[in-house]
Amino acid sequence: MRIRPYLAPACACVLLAACGKSADTTAPLAFVPADTPYVYANIEPAPKAVIEQWSRRMHEYLPAALGVYSRALDRIDATAKPDAVHAIAAARALIDTLKTHDTLDKLSELGLKPDMRVAFYGVGLAPVLRMELGDADKFRATIADIERKSGAALPTAKIGDQAYWYVDAGGVVGMLAIEGAQLVATLAPAQASDSLKRTLFGIDRPAKSLADAGDLDALARQYGYTRFGEGFIDIVKIAERLTSPPQGSDREIATAFDLPTGGSDAACKAEYLDIAHKFPRLVMGVGELSPQRVRVGAQLEMQPALATQLAATLGAAPGTGAPGEGIVDVALSVPVLKLKDFLIVQANAVAAKPFTCASLAQLNAGFADLKAKIDITVPPPASDLSGIRFTLDSFALGATPDAKPNVTGKLLMATDNPAVVLAMSQMAMPPLKDLKLAADGKPVALPAGTIPYLEQPAFAAMSAKALAVAVGTGEDAGLGAYLNAPAANEPVFWRMHFSGKFYGMLASAFNRMQAMLPADKQAELAQQAKMMATYENWIRFADIEMVATPTGIALRETVEQNP
Repeated sequence: MRIRPYLAPACACVLLAACGKSADTTAPLAFVPADTPYVYANIEPAPKAVIEQWSRRMHEYLPAALGVYSRALDRIDATAKPDAVHAIAAARALIDTLKTHDTLDKLSELGLKPDMRVAFYGVGLAPVLRMELGDADKFRATIADIERKSGAALPTAKIGDQAYWYVDAGGVVGMLAIEGAQLVATLAPAQASDSLKRTLFGIDRPAKSLADAGDLDALARQYGYTRFGEGFIDIVKIAERLTSPPQGSDREIATAFDLPTGGSDAACKAEYLDIAHKFPRLVMGVGELSPQRVRVGAQLEMQPALATQLAATLGAAPGTGAPGEGIVDVALSVPVLKLKDFLIVQANAVAAKPFTCASLAQLNAGFADLKAKIDITVPPPASDLSGIRFTLDSFALGATPDAKPNVTGKLLMATDNPAVVLAMSQMAMPPLKDLKLAADGKPVALPAGTIPYLEQPAFAAMSAKALAVAVGTGEDAGLGAYLNAPAANEPVFWRMHFSGKFYGMLASAFNRMQAMLPADKQAELAQQAKMMATYENWIRFADIEMVATPTGIALRETVEQNP
């Protein structure tokens, strides 16, 4: 009873604080319908230090990239149809403009905003891209300049006072408008009503926006994403729209394209939605964004029981519990017998309760055929296989076209019975018949010529659960550690690590290949080599991994850049 006198003032303070933190009604996210089936947006612009670094990178990268695009246009121009001539001319005009605006600061002169907020989303199923502009008048002048250079103006129209450019692609119209201080691009049927266009352009706002709903904030909390970029594709919402009689903008689009408007029958709708609920959403977002480090992720959400089964099946790939190494390092979990059992369980589930919807009937036959093909005895060594790992430490082409390449690296096979793999290798490769290899992880030199097409020395080592081979002088020194590198504590079933040297390797190969090409192709390959060399300077390393989590399959990528 004593606290009641304080309740009213406390509630008033909370309400006032909430009002003080009201959503930004000018942000692109404020135009996104709360029921959108898909969206990707940044609630906050990228940090200033990141934008400054992107600007420097753009200045380094753009000349070579524009050269590649220009040559691509040359090839297209040679065989272009008359109706494509203007589009090619406009593309050339855009390239010409970017040549003199090769930093984000210079892009500001065109009306663009380096620290823009952007949203890509669906109004129903129709796609819309909305982005902030730095100066709407400057952007209009940029469009006019590109039109002048290309020799033709884009057709324009109006909805009330709102002007827009459009391109008719036969049944579908691409529309571009400057709405307030934002650029809006969207697609609509050629005969779209003004009401639909007003909705797509955001002139008529949604009754409730995604910013009001707070769904992206909830997504960030759930998956550890930042406000620098996040989104989702709601597979259940899309399935519901596609199986129900279309409403609103969806109905107008369906009518314009003569699509069915009656929805699916009850049996088909139930089965499509059942499949969708097994994989309800694909979510993605930025976990970290700094000048030297970017971390992004995505996750295909799955029904928990199915996700748990898959995680138990896949396990972790060999070596994923240790940092990646070399120029390229790839590891993959391949538990042959567990995968076989998992797929048979899924096939049996479909056989026990087959799909009744006619459009899904092929799935019944497909699962039955899959079971017949895999429900067989798998002999060793395939039955004992659990994973593989490959690491490339160096690669260089020979001094002459006929010379063998100089390659160093390692290959590992994780297996429950490495001695069987060794015995079968000795039967298939005569040079190995006298090889003595103990399961102690100690490297043993292989006879010369064991690995065709390579002249480097080769080594092998074996443990109780793996067999590994290394090629190259000095590669034996790290073979024991490579053989015994632990798997991750979570089911990281695929991992790829690569360093910036990977791009340098490609640049070197492109430069060597130029002499083998006709003169008209050499310049193009030289531009590609420059781009690869630029990437080498940028990237220190990148790690990409796929993980079977209790809620689905996660993709994680981390890129570290050089200063």
